[in-house]
Amino acid sequence: MKIRSLSRLTITYVLALSLVALLTLAIFITLHQVILTQRDSAQLINLSGSQRWLSQEASLLSVELIYSKTPAEQDSLRHDLLRIVEQIQSNNQRLIESTPDEPRRLSPVMKLLYFDPPFNLETDFEHFTSEAFALAKEPSSLLTPNNPHFNYLLQNNETLLEKLNTIVNQYQKESEDKIQHLQLLNSASGVIILLTIIFLGVYIFRPLINTLLTERAQLEQANQELSYLSSIDGLTGIANRRQFDQSLTQLWSLASRKSEPLALIMCDIDFFKAYNDHYGHLQGDDCLKKVASGLKESLKRQGDLLARYGGEEFVVVLPNTDIAGAEKVAEVLRANVEGLEIPHLFSSVSPMVTISVGVAFQYASSASSPERLIEAADQALYQAKQTGRNRIVLANSSIIPQTQSDLSQNSLKI
Repeated sequence: MKIRSLSRLTITYVLALSLVALLTLAIFITLHQVILTQRDSAQLINLSGSQRWLSQEASLLSVELIYSKTPAEQDSLRHDLLRIVEQIQSNNQRLIESTPDEPRRLSPVMKLLYFDPPFNLETDFEHFTSEAFALAKEPSSLLTPNNPHFNYLLQNNETLLEKLNTIVNQYQKESEDKIQHLQLLNSASGVIILLTIIFLGVYIFRPLINTLLTERAQLEQANQELSYLSSIDGLTGIANRRQFDQSLTQLWSLASRKSEPLALIMCDIDFFKAYNDHYGHLQGDDCLKKVASGLKESLKRQGDLLARYGGEEFVVVLPNTDIAGAEKVAEVLRANVEGLEIPHLFSSVSPMVTISVGVAFQYASSASSPERLIEAADQALYQAKQTGRNRIVLANSSIIPQTQSDLSQNSLKI
């Protein structure tokens, strides 16, 4: 995926998450409002219900006051009636007025019930409390069944109770409607969050994950290619010295565990400096490529390793191979390079490019190291170059001549 597409996907992802965060905050606020509404509703219903009880209590106290017998009893009833009147007035203020501790706003319906005719509950409350207050202040001589304040309280008590019932029911209805509205809002927010999460999963997370997986695969492939390139000789395309060192250590360890032999072949192009000097470095590079290709085609087993050891020198590692097998492979290597027929008019041993070969063999063990095998093969290669080139020398064995006819003529020892 292009960087621009990934950037757009990231912006969409951030916006969607921001929407989820806002909706979650909205749900929290809605739930908080539901709790507050339920609390305020219960408080309002309790207050309006308390008004009903207090108005009945005021009517009952007024009856008791009218029919009281002693001054002491009258004083007690006057005190109780005044207390009830003050409580009714206090409750009424809390129901219709907003305070910092109890912010409240009456609905249009409640305003009509409290302040507008024909219901006009606020006026009824004022009259009722003022008549009750006046009755409580009446002298004892006027406390008779014909007292106008007393008659007003008796006549209007039922009407006041009915209006208070209406108020309680209206508070209950408005509370239920508000809670239902908040719950619907809460449910809608939950549905939107769910849809947003589905959208995130289908259109953002899945492409984002696919993009990350693709980039991870590309990164792993790039790392593999980088690792491969770091282990390959840039000119010849075969393993380089670094790869040879690592592979030889691994093959030696494996052979040690299995008690298997390991053979090493070192090859050097004969008189390659003279070739470079007279044909030029470009021709020299082309010669190295052809020799490397010929050596590679000579190896038939998948586990055999060919590497450029340095300059015009090559090395072959043959796992689980004894000296006889290594000798046969070495002869194939030598013969195939000669068979390439790369002209070399400045060689002292052949008009064609040839190689000298050193072969070493050893059973791997944890008590020894592959460095000894390398030294033995290098020493054998040195002997091959010292004794005529274009030939094979086995470490601690016979020199293998370049032609079959020379087998009876050479029998040198390292």
